[in-house]
Amino acid sequence: MSTPTTPADARSLADAMAARRGRRYPAHAYLAEHFPDYVEMLLHMDYVVRQKPRLFDERMHELFHIVALAVEMSNPVNQPHLRQHLKKGLRLGLKPEEIAEALMVCVNPCGTKVLTYGVTCMLEAMEEIRQEDAASGKGDAAG
Repeated sequence: MSTPTTPADARSLADAMAARRGRRYPAHAYLAEHFPDYVEMLLHMDYVVRQKPRLFDERMHELFHIVALAVEMSNPVNQPHLRQHLKKGLRLGLKPEEIAEALMVCVNPCGTKVLTYGVTCMLEAMEEIRQEDAASGKGDAAG
């Protein structure tokens, strides 16, 4: 086990994770406190994979996240994580039809549960965006 870091260092690492993920996950705060070297490695990997110029833009990276999470984690515990990526993708300009089509491609190798689960989470994410935008006075960004 790694040596626990100071509360300020752990908070800094957890803040960096939250900024990159768009949401604060309690698991990240725990990992930052107890395994700071691991969180530093995750932050570096995130930089290498998602922040450096690559072939795919951030919008496509979110689509890949959405498909992977819908395929791998179709269970209620992970719905908030998938919805967070769906919201980010929608806010980056992914169209609901693009997301649905990407999920449809997964039906043959992975089954219809991926499509049903993914689209259900997408509709929930779109409703969350509408509610958030209404509360902040913004227009409808979810399509």
